[in-house]
Amino acid sequence: MKNKKTIRDLILVAAILIVSGGFYLGNRILNQKPAAIVEVSLNGHVIEELDLKKDTEIVIQGYKGGTNTLIIKDGRVHISEATCPDKVCIYQGEISQSGEMIVCLPNLVIAKIVGEEE
Repeated sequence: MKNKKTIRDLILVAAILIVSGGFYLGNRILNQKPAAIVEVSLNGHVIEELDLKKDTEIVIQGYKGGTNTLIIKDGRVHISEATCPDKVCIYQGEISQSGEMIVCLPNLVIAKIVGEEE
């Protein structure tokens, strides 16, 4: 009797995981827009909008004189240098998908990839 209950529990858990995975993948596929630009914000205000198709390197003047060097190459974005003490923004690596972002809290800089409007 206990063995049948355990099997039913496992089937129920597997069914829940499959259904939730299906909803997650469906949501990602239906709502993702092609990556088009990088919005660079400083202290919550957009200061630059850069095209992902153009290879670019800019130095962003952050909070209290801090700087971040943002590089766009082959449709991918990363921070190569930063004056912040922890360098988390550098270690976040490259981003390329709509909705992804790189954040530098000490310099109050956010680089977010935005999809094109339909």
